[in-house]
Amino acid sequence: MIPKPSRQLAQELDANDSLGKFRARFHIPRDGIYLDGNSLGLLSRDAERSLLEVVEKWKAGGIGGWLEGDTPWFTLAEALAARVAPLVGAAADEIAIANSMTINLHQLLATVYQPRARRTKVLIDAHSFPTDRYALRSHLRLRGLDPDEHLVIAPAGESRFLDEAEIEKALTNPELQMALFPSVVYTTGQLLDLPRLCRAARENGVIIGLDMSHSVGVMPHALDEWGADFAGWGHYKWLNAGPGAVAGLYLNRRHFAPNGMVDAGLAGWWSVHKESMFEMSDEFFPGMGASALQIGTPAVLSMAPLDGALRPIEEAGLARIREKSIALTEFIINGVDAELSELGFQIGTPREARRRGGHVSIRHENAQPMSLALRARGVIPDFRRPDVIRFAPSPLYNTFTECWDAMQLLREIAATQAYEEFESTPALVT
Repeated sequence: MIPKPSRQLAQELDANDSLGKFRARFHIPRDGIYLDGNSLGLLSRDAERSLLEVVEKWKAGGIGGWLEGDTPWFTLAEALAARVAPLVGAAADEIAIANSMTINLHQLLATVYQPRARRTKVLIDAHSFPTDRYALRSHLRLRGLDPDEHLVIAPAGESRFLDEAEIEKALTNPELQMALFPSVVYTTGQLLDLPRLCRAARENGVIIGLDMSHSVGVMPHALDEWGADFAGWGHYKWLNAGPGAVAGLYLNRRHFAPNGMVDAGLAGWWSVHKESMFEMSDEFFPGMGASALQIGTPAVLSMAPLDGALRPIEEAGLARIREKSIALTEFIINGVDAELSELGFQIGTPREARRRGGHVSIRHENAQPMSLALRARGVIPDFRRPDVIRFAPSPLYNTFTECWDAMQLLREIAATQAYEEFESTPALVT
C-alpha cells in the first residue's frame, strides 16, 4: 500500500535519501523551491569551478591554453565525449560535444539523411519538440523537397500519449528514409519504448534518430544496444552545464568509413583530421569518428562548465539518480491525487514508472496564471501550452519536502483563486 503523502513522509524520505549529500554542492536559490531541472539545471560548485579554471587559464596564458595543462582546449571536446559516452551507452568515438542541439540536428541530417529513389520521407511523432520539426522542414527544403509532402507525422489518436504500436505501423511505409523521435515527450513526460522503436526502424530499413534532450542525465541510456543511428541532446537541463552549454551528439559507428573517418555533411576546419588541421591544406581530410561533426572552433567557455557538471552525476551514478527520480515523481503524482484533484488538477504524465521521464505534467485549465502565481511565491516550475504545469525535480538537489511544499502552495493558489491577478500577465519565457 502506498503511504498517504504528507510533510512527515517527505521528511522521512529526505532523511533516508542516499543522494541528499549532493544538494550542498549546488547553488540553491535562497528562499525558493526550484523545480525546473528539465528546462535549466542549477549551477553546481563543480561546474562553477571548472568554468573559472578555464577563465584563469585564459587570463594567465592566453593562446597557450589550447595545448597546455591537464585539459588542453584543443582536445577538451574529446575528453568530455569520453565521459559523456557511458551516460548514453555509446563508445567515446561515437560522441561529439559541440554546437547546440538544433545545430547538431542539422549536422546529423546533412551527414546521414540520404534520400534515394522512393525512400525520401522522414517520420516524426505528433508531439515532437518544435525545433526538431523546424530543422527537418528546413533541411527538406534545402534538399529541394516539399516538407508538406516529405515530412510524415505518426498519428497520435485521441490519447495525450504516443502509441508505439501506431508508430510501428507508420514505420512500415516503404517511402520512409528516416525517423526522428524523442526519448521523453517534453509536454507529457512520457518515456517512449526506445528499444522497440529502434528495432522496428531497423526491420523496415529506416534510419532512426533520437532527441534525448529531456532524458540525458536523469536516466541510463543504451544507444549502441538499441541500435539507434544517431541522437542529440543538450547539457543544460538534467546535466546542469548552464545556459547555452555546448550540446552532445551520437553517430553510430556503422556510419563511419572503414578507416574510422566521418565525412561531415556540414564541414568546417574542426571537421578536419586533427593531425592535418594546421597544415591549412586546400584538400579536405575528414576527421575521425563523431568528433568530425564539430564544424568550427569549440566554444570553450560554453563547454567548460560541463567538465564540473559531470562530476556529481558520475559520483552518484545514473542508476541511483533514476531510482530517486522515480521516487520523486511518484511522490508528486500521489500528492496531486490526494491534495489537488478535488480542485480540478489532473496528472498528464504516465503513472507507470517505466513509462515516464523525470518530470510530472500537472494539468489545469488555469495552468499559466497558476505557474506565474507559484513563481511569485518563490516556486519555479514551468508552463507548457495549453494547460500544463511541469514539476521537474532534480535527484541531485531537490528534496521530497520541497515537492510537498510546492504542492501545498499550488493548492492554496487554486483554493483562494490567487492566480486571477496573473491572468493577463504576459510571460515571454515560461
